[in-house]
Amino acid sequence: MTHTVQVPINVFGILKPTGCKYLRIDSRLPMKDLFQLLLEDCGEQRPVLILSIYGGAKYFTMTERLEKEFITGVIDAATVANAWVLTVGINNGISKLVGEGISHYRLLYEYPINVKCIGMTMWGTINENTRLELKSSSSGFPPPLCKRQIPDNAQEFKETIERNHTHCILFDSGRLNEYL
Repeated sequence: MTHTVQVPINVFGILKPTGCKYLRIDSRLPMKDLFQLLLEDCGEQRPVLILSIYGGAKYFTMTERLEKEFITGVIDAATVANAWVLTVGINNGISKLVGEGISHYRLLYEYPINVKCIGMTMWGTINENTRLELKSSSSGFPPPLCKRQIPDNAQEFKETIERNHTHCILFDSGRLNEYL
């Protein structure tokens, strides 16, 4: 049971300085509509391949050499195949590694191929400070509603979004502490 009401999309924007585009949507939105929205934002260029990289959010360890080989493989596959890379989009584990790796790739090459790295997570997964920041920086969110909804003294998990992704889709089901 949720204690929320459905509202129009009103939390969206671009994070500075990385340029990550974020959007909060209803978790019941049909996936074909979300795909169409992403496709339009990517200039109607359909991905040839979609790499889904999930898991290892909390207890993720790799040697430095293996991390480098993994990221090189992901970037090679993504650039050769015009792929979209999907992760959980939170700032830890494999999602953080992929986001940072793609960010380094963009910085190292003069004319990098624009790899689309899309984080998908639940709005209730990210912490209250991040939700408040995203609401405050959204032009569509009414300023009077930009306040904490969870008391400062509440024990809260510490997830935040990984800002090196090109897109972050936040699915809102009206629940907290929920994962995809």
